[in-house]
Parts: sequence; C-alpha cells; structure tokens
Amino acid sequence: MTAPHQIRLSCPHCGQYMKIRASRGVTPLYREAYVYCTNEACGFRGKLGLEMLQTLSPSATPNPEVKLPLAPSLLNQLLHEAN
Repeated sequence: MTAPHQIRLSCPHCGQYMKIRASRGVTPLYREAYVYCTNEACGFRGKLGLEMLQTLSPSATPNPEVKLPLAPSLLNQLLHEAN
C-alpha cells in the first residue's frame, strides 16, 4: 500500500515548509485548515481554505447533493463520446 499524497505548503513569509495543525470540513466541497510555519524564527500561523473546483473524472458513487462543474476537458470528452 502506498502512502497518501500530502499537500506541500510553503510559508508566504519565509518560504519554509508549513504543517497543518487541525482541519475541519465545512461542506463536502470546502475544508478549512489551521497551518503553522516550521521555521521557529518565523512563527507564522494562518487559516487555509481548500475548495474542490471541478470534476476531472466522474464518481462511480456520486453524491446527489454535490454540484460540481465538469472540467472543460471532461466535458469535451463526454460530448465527443456522445457523437
């Protein structure tokens, strides 16, 4: 089993690696996270918003409450397949 991919965040002030301290799902498409800079001399902390923007590949088990636009490439593919 492979390890999950992690988001690599750089501090907007010093450029060092940032870590997520805590996060919470606000909606199925939006999550807020509290982050901190690993550079102790910097000390920056912030709140990050993560939003799902487009569908790149449709779900095999879609949630009917999730309304997410199709990426243009997927829309073109589906239109091409329909013709």
